[in-house]
Amino acid sequence: MAGMMSRLLCLLAFLVASSAIDPTADAACSVGGCGSGDDSWLTSAQSFISSDVPLVGVRASATAGSDFAYSRSFQAGPQVRSNNSTPSGIPALAEAYVTPGSREELFISPQMLKSLDSLPEEEVALDVSSRRSSGQSHIRGAVNIPARSFFYDNGSLRNISELAGLLGQAGVSRSDSVMVYGDSFASGEATAVLYALRCLSHEQARALDGGLDNWMAASLPMESREAARPPKSYIPGRSLESPADYDLVRSGSVQMIDARRIQEFGREKIGNATWISPESLLVEGRLKANLNMTFARLNANQTVVVYSDEIFGCSLVWFALELMGYDARIYRWQDWQEHEEQEKTGILNASDQR
Repeated sequence: MAGMMSRLLCLLAFLVASSAIDPTADAACSVGGCGSGDDSWLTSAQSFISSDVPLVGVRASATAGSDFAYSRSFQAGPQVRSNNSTPSGIPALAEAYVTPGSREELFISPQMLKSLDSLPEEEVALDVSSRRSSGQSHIRGAVNIPARSFFYDNGSLRNISELAGLLGQAGVSRSDSVMVYGDSFASGEATAVLYALRCLSHEQARALDGGLDNWMAASLPMESREAARPPKSYIPGRSLESPADYDLVRSGSVQMIDARRIQEFGREKIGNATWISPESLLVEGRLKANLNMTFARLNANQTVVVYSDEIFGCSLVWFALELMGYDARIYRWQDWQEHEEQEKTGILNASDQR
């Protein structure tokens, strides 16, 4: 114990001496926080922390399997809340700070994008993460409806009456201004639910520019208390979206984008479809700034149909296209396969009858 105290006193003396010599020691910290630079004292402190001196109040025998363990790979520097949570429900820490604010100037038609900043009191935050558990931190006042609840097991959208009942029970009406978000924007949960809301004619609905991880990294308001709203009557209107059908896709009058995995695109695709992966649209969990480069081959005056075998990635591409001013529609790859199989079966039956 005496040896440990001696080393602690030596470190303290070293830090005091460093502050006296270096006139910048009292300078304001950067956005990343104090200790985010390459200061020599920080390196020495890191070496001390990583040494064999046991932490006060912690037995040297503590391991990862015990009630409390400590890591010798601790790194000092900027730490910001992330989406990950500890067993107690307290958010863990992320690696980078995200600057809040609007990025509307990056997009041609940003009406469906909610900027990464504080939420107006009258706007409903709809948390659609399928992994949310009770007591886990979320955006202040948010109500949770898992994204998968909006779709059948085969990925198709539930019927209008089911969707209306789902939203009404959660206390959401079509006249409410709604901001949709998921744990991460890359999951596609928020954009898929936004698409569902637009099919119900919910005009005042937007997706958050990023996910809960970005919201946390921007140090915006959070809470772990479960929010509840009194049930409302949700009266759907005429759809704001026109889902693509087999006849439209087969007509050849639209541009096709395949949003499936590259291996599947290589095996089979629809017509002269262009492959665009949802991941290629993102940088650090948000839509990238230069989407014009990604969509450079497309004709802005011609309808674009995005298809995939799952709605979430497909909706990400649809959303990005809409923000860039395209008339974009969603189509299910399974529907194409079913119709093609019927066509083949019909041809075979006709041949057998001859």
